[in-house]
Amino acid sequence: MSEPKTPSAWGIQLSKLWLLCGKSFPVDVKQIALEVTKTRFSDPIGIIKGHNISGVDGMLSKRKKGDWCISYDETVNIPGRINFTLGHEFGHYLLHRKNRENGFRCGQEEMLNYESEESRKFESEANKFASYLLMPASDFRDQVNGQIITLDLLGHCANRYGTSFTATALKWIEFTEQAALLAVARDGFICWSYPSRRARLLHAYLPPGTLVPQSSLERLNTAFDVNQKNHSFRVRPGVWHPELEAEEFVIISDHFDMAIFLVQFPYAGMVEQMEEKEPDAFTFLVDRSEGFNWKK
Repeated sequence: MSEPKTPSAWGIQLSKLWLLCGKSFPVDVKQIALEVTKTRFSDPIGIIKGHNISGVDGMLSKRKKGDWCISYDETVNIPGRINFTLGHEFGHYLLHRKNRENGFRCGQEEMLNYESEESRKFESEANKFASYLLMPASDFRDQVNGQIITLDLLGHCANRYGTSFTATALKWIEFTEQAALLAVARDGFICWSYPSRRARLLHAYLPPGTLVPQSSLERLNTAFDVNQKNHSFRVRPGVWHPELEAEEFVIISDHFDMAIFLVQFPYAGMVEQMEEKEPDAFTFLVDRSEGFNWKK
């Protein structure tokens, strides 16, 4: 089996290998990382274990015996977050271990304070690898094609792939032909937003620091008391977009200090093709360091 050259190619190859071995989703990153590296590399991943280092989601470190260790924050009680963290560190191993023998230490603080453009590139590539390993686009499309996107449907995909809701929604935003926007907010302000390709053409983007629409905040404040699961709200023009009506889902994050808004623009007309190449969702998140909290 030839060695892939890109993060997405690595993810696609190993995801296919997982399925060819008769396994089902979600991909068990621990198992595939230990087995694949043991048979293919002279410096394999020798151990994957939990750690108790506050603020550090995951680490890749070289051991004295010459192999590598992946460790993760074992206090996190959200399996999807842990799975993506393990995929991220596995990506660092496959793609970057020869560039940084002292390994990687990945947490919120480290990601917000990049040492260099190289660090930014490494983080982006590790995210992309994890995305393609855990959520192969072909299978994801099979799950959602021909269906109305709802929280239940995206939740089904999150359960299938063992990923967080935000990472799953971002994957859908990345390949959908619909005009849609994912926005994460804290304390009434947008931390970051990411539009689908079609929404981007419509200039549906809210920069960090933008106030969350008042009507959305009011719905958010009642979300703890009222079962709003799978219930979308039709929103007038001028709220999420200057000229377009929208349909808004309000989601409470895994951590209650964050709110997630999934906004669709079903009444948007056709738009022209873009000529410039746009970054994928997981590269975007590395580039937008303000409010970086995609694992929530």
